[in-house]
Amino acid sequence: MIRKVPLIVILGSTGTGKTKLSLELAQRFGGEIISADSMQVYTHLDIATAKATKEEQSRARHHLLDVATPAEPFTVTHFRNAALPIVERLLSQASPPIVVGGTNYYIESLLWDVLVDSEEKQSEGKPLEEYLKASDMDDMTTQDLHHHLTKIDAGSANRIHPNNRRKIIRAIEVYQSTGQTLTQKLEEQRAQPGGNRLGGPLRYPHIILLWLRCQQEVLNARLDSRVDGMLSQGLLRELRQFHNAHQVTTIKAFTSGVLQTIGYKEFVPYLLKYDQQQDEQIEEYLQSHNYKLPSEEELKEEGLPEGLDLLRSCCEELKLVTRRYSKKQLKWINNRFLASKDRQVPDLFELDTSDVAAWKEEVYQRAETIIETYRNEEICEIKPMSKREHPGADLDEETSHFCGICERHFIGEFQWGLHLKSNKHKRRKEGQRKKERDPLQAKKQKGEEEEKEEEEAQPSQ
Repeated sequence: MIRKVPLIVILGSTGTGKTKLSLELAQRFGGEIISADSMQVYTHLDIATAKATKEEQSRARHHLLDVATPAEPFTVTHFRNAALPIVERLLSQASPPIVVGGTNYYIESLLWDVLVDSEEKQSEGKPLEEYLKASDMDDMTTQDLHHHLTKIDAGSANRIHPNNRRKIIRAIEVYQSTGQTLTQKLEEQRAQPGGNRLGGPLRYPHIILLWLRCQQEVLNARLDSRVDGMLSQGLLRELRQFHNAHQVTTIKAFTSGVLQTIGYKEFVPYLLKYDQQQDEQIEEYLQSHNYKLPSEEELKEEGLPEGLDLLRSCCEELKLVTRRYSKKQLKWINNRFLASKDRQVPDLFELDTSDVAAWKEEVYQRAETIIETYRNEEICEIKPMSKREHPGADLDEETSHFCGICERHFIGEFQWGLHLKSNKHKRRKEGQRKKERDPLQAKKQKGEEEEKEEEEAQPSQ
């Protein structure tokens, strides 16, 4: 019997065990692993980006790790163009590609025809990048760029937030390099059989989506522990070497590429203030304390290495940012995979990784069963997740709104509606009314609003 060879995709927030499962499935089914992580494509920062270790990489062939230097741009288009030939080769050899990662728009670029290519336009023999510089676009403000986009492609200007410089430039590039607007190209994609509001159809007929889930409080503790463990693995030395190699002297320099990596940028305040000599003193302290950072109370003790308090603050910031990122990944999967009303979405199977002791039964064996029954065209006892409808499914998501009261832009009717119902908007609206009636009372009200917003912005304990 000829078995189906599915493209296996492992989704999930950071820290849910994607690397572990990918290795187990690669060994079980003879597959190869394609990393879909926008930071792991870069060389260095192995610890900070939680790359598969050299030992783990030796257990199965990995692709798209360390394929770009930090000085090179590496976009989702670069990823797709590099990954698709690997997927095609493996499928032709009846070997399952196993795509693993937390960068969900990388994964989307493989599963669906959602990217728009632009040909390299020549202007007096110059490549597109030099052509754009010659047209002074590099010197234009983001606001001016968005205004320019409005003139040439009003549809894209409505879809793209006025502050999203990267997407604005991308839309302008498409027009200048092809003569067609991004809006026209998206309409062509959507018109394909199986196309939808998000783009074109699925690329492959046989796809298995495995979503690793973990109870949030368990995941938070796991992520905090992972940050602590990075220190014992040599995180400080890795960050210092990377920082010195790039010779960046201001925080403002960290605006793109690997310099934005979660796990690096949080430590920039420490790296700018102290040098390797101070690192060595802190490393000596950490070694003698089993790499446990002192508590706030312990930091008051005398004789501690200088900079230990700032390093601890950086670690706490990393923990906070990582937890927020894990929730963002969760939201993306919910909205783009489970709640896309008109999109072709393969069955999505949920695997609970909360209990490490139950990994074999609850994660590995269930994943093995799902894949094996699919390959053999058998009925699987494990059912996929039910699709749900996003509350904004029937709303226009390609329209722009500006709230004059809050001085903020919103893209799409759904986000606009949420804003109008928000307490923050209502408070400011009421404050504006009071200002018109009583300027002194309004000043007091504004102070109370700012204090309230600061309290709401604080992370829950």
